[in-house]
Amino acid sequence: MYECNVENKKLINRINRIAGQVNALKTKLSNDIECENTQEPYEVIRQLTAIKGAVNGMINSYVEHFAKGHLVKEIRDAKDESSAMAQMDSLVDIMKSFSK
Repeated sequence: MYECNVENKKLINRINRIAGQVNALKTKLSNDIECENTQEPYEVIRQLTAIKGAVNGMINSYVEHFAKGHLVKEIRDAKDESSAMAQMDSLVDIMKSFSK
């Protein structure tokens, strides 16, 4: 349980950093309604890319934590092979949708 709490705190910290990035971008866009600065699109794209990278990194961390902890336990506790395979199939489906 301790390890899960530590991992959740790390995820919450990441979410807070991502929220800060999103809020900074929102403020930037709100303050530049006229779109007068020709360099702005590049800065916005850079910030959006940073946000996307942060979200992808968080997803990877969460999936790793889930697979190493909860999924391994669920597979060990599975009463039969089909139940274990169903757990693996669910994870694979999630990973496929993430990569789209």
